[in-house]
Amino acid sequence: MQAETALRDFMQTLTKTFAQLPIGLAIFDRQRKLQLFNPALMDLTTLPPDFLSLRPSLLSVLDAMRDRKMLPEPKDYRDWRRQIVDMERAAASGLYEETWSLPDGQTYKVVGRPHPNGALALMIEDISNEMLRTRRYRADLELGQSVIDEVDEAIVVFAQSGQLVMSNTAYAAIWGHDPAELMGDSTVRSLSAHWRAQSAPSVIWSEAEDYVATVGDRATWQGEARLLDGRLVSCRFAPLAAGATLALFRPLPVADTGQVRLAESAGLRRA
Repeated sequence: MQAETALRDFMQTLTKTFAQLPIGLAIFDRQRKLQLFNPALMDLTTLPPDFLSLRPSLLSVLDAMRDRKMLPEPKDYRDWRRQIVDMERAAASGLYEETWSLPDGQTYKVVGRPHPNGALALMIEDISNEMLRTRRYRADLELGQSVIDEVDEAIVVFAQSGQLVMSNTAYAAIWGHDPAELMGDSTVRSLSAHWRAQSAPSVIWSEAEDYVATVGDRATWQGEARLLDGRLVSCRFAPLAAGATLALFRPLPVADTGQVRLAESAGLRRA
């Protein structure tokens, strides 16, 4: 009796909590009969309240959702039933969390969690807009990457934190490495260490690190560096929005090398 009272109190608390939330909630008892659901569940699953009020089983609820194409379409029915068993087992152990891509293009985040006395809770959240924004963001990044890859100058962009945001193919050609392969670990310090290793001694790289780390108004500036293979490279650093920094590198033609100071003499020209 005490356990039943605790479960009833628990479900009443959940009902009040989730009644106004956009996340769909379904609570199934140890026999996997539906005991509680909120209005958002009806909206997200398109299941009618009279059906849900009959306390259908978990399998019946998911079958009804499948009939309404509110579940990812399985390859075959046998595979579908196996997925249901796996989902129930994972949810009962607190391990179920998946993203469902529905046939109509919607995307749901579904979480299964165990609850007292063998009960099982399923929470369904519509993350379609979030996924759409993510896809658009990725598309914008891919477009931006394709654009800068067509630029002859070597380009790297750092966030205000000093983290690498992007680089182009011209950069990889000049410096002999592609920092994008280690995007999460690439910072202005790690890249400047590579620049130092590939060029004659110069204070320009320390200046570059300080420039990227500077908060507030910054003026564009430039200098030159002599690579170990003898090429002279023009280096230009410019502020971008949100505290980001643009770094551009351009090998100078041989005819121009007599008109600029070498990096070994630490000559920096402020713009």
